Amino acid sequence: MSSINKQPSQEERDLIIARLEVLSPELHFASGGNFQDFSRKDMIKQIKDNTKVGREFVATEFEFLRAIGDGSLMKVLNTSD
Repeated sequence: MSSINKQPSQEERDLIIARLEVLSPELHFASGGNFQDFSRKDMIKQIKDNTKVGREFVATEFEFLRAIGDGSLMKVLNTSD
């Protein structure tokens, strides 16, 4: 998934929902542009309802997973100032 405007597939949404479901129910997420706070349950609903916030979250999660997979996250984390 390369864009927040792209409609994520059901498989992509299911994968991210599965990742969320193993996290603590007390965990909250902030949406970048509007600073709205979402509980884990609320974010899962946003993803299931395929809202803009849900699509943005799925896109961001896939960017994170790609960064882990291609090693770019570790390169950034290991960079010292």
